[in-house]
Amino acid sequence: MGSRIDLHNELLNFCPTVYFQPPANIQMVYPCIVYHKTGINRHFAGNAIYSSLQGYLITVIDSNPDTPVPDELQKHFQYCVITQTFHLDSLNNTNLTLYY
Repeated sequence: MGSRIDLHNELLNFCPTVYFQPPANIQMVYPCIVYHKTGINRHFAGNAIYSSLQGYLITVIDSNPDTPVPDELQKHFQYCVITQTFHLDSLNNTNLTLYY
């Protein structure tokens, strides 16, 4: 689909604060979206790569347990699914897997 920068700019439409693989010493502002690269999803046909999409682990972090952002992301991106939700340090976290 697009580059990581294109993805970053699209994520900014859903949340004003977006971090790509933030270092441990950064002071994050909430609500936010944090995303990391994962593996590449490849499909083969005729002994060749038919399609190749970069995988990303996206985490939406918000104090609001009913934040609409994860659902909006899942609706917006064709290859996106919510995989996990959990509560950590008084914040609600929702993990999504995205291939972009």
